[in-house]
Amino acid sequence: MNSKDITIFDVHNHIHETPSEFEALDVKGQTAYCVQATKYVDWDDVVRLKDSYRSRIIPAFGIHPWFVERVLSGEIPTTWTDELRELLTQHRAILGECGLDKAARNPETHQVYPFEPQIQLLETQLAIAHDLDTPVSLHCVRAFGALSDVLRKAESKGQLPPLLMLHSYSGSPDMLQQMFLKGELGRRMYVSFSSAVNGRNQTKSAKCIQIVPADRLLVESDLHGARATAAALETAIALVAEARGWSFSEAQQQLSLNSRVFFGRYL
Repeated sequence: MNSKDITIFDVHNHIHETPSEFEALDVKGQTAYCVQATKYVDWDDVVRLKDSYRSRIIPAFGIHPWFVERVLSGEIPTTWTDELRELLTQHRAILGECGLDKAARNPETHQVYPFEPQIQLLETQLAIAHDLDTPVSLHCVRAFGALSDVLRKAESKGQLPPLLMLHSYSGSPDMLQQMFLKGELGRRMYVSFSSAVNGRNQTKSAKCIQIVPADRLLVESDLHGARATAAALETAIALVAEARGWSFSEAQQQLSLNSRVFFGRYL
């Protein structure tokens, strides 16, 4: 990627899921997109998108907790770990999206996804990220204590990935401060905010944004189509600017700098 002209980074999205909106990427712009594959069958979709828009796409590959049952059933083959390692290496990708979720339900059975297998799935992916020295994008819903436990366990073994991102963080300010911003884990942790999730409770989100060190803040659209990303990112940047008492330009510059540090050699 030639990143010198990029001024805005959408650090977490799934725009590969809506090919009919790819034309929005053809519009002259200065935005880079970290496109996150989530379910194994979409890994090749992200590869194709990256090959078509090489200067704008940072690929990410992982298995989201919503698809843990596909791993358990064998629908996702046991070779997925080897394939993931190969993709991350070959395509200069970060690992994501992975994480924990105690709220989501299988739309067919209406049962919550089994949680212990989610932990095992996450631990496997964190180990791969550590081995390959690759940043990680983390999903977490109503499982912040468990996520903290998993990450602190990796920390105690010296097996944390080099950098981590809590995407669209939705927990409380106190949990953020106490669980994720202390010690070696805290030194490696970035926190990302989106208008889609964090715009729902701007008061709580502002408190979280104020807690995160200025050089660890990121923004994202978390959208599944490219057309609305520009407006979503503008709103997210404005949310950060207001919370920190920055101008929009100051916020955009700081967020761009942070993104360049987070993605590092992947740009």
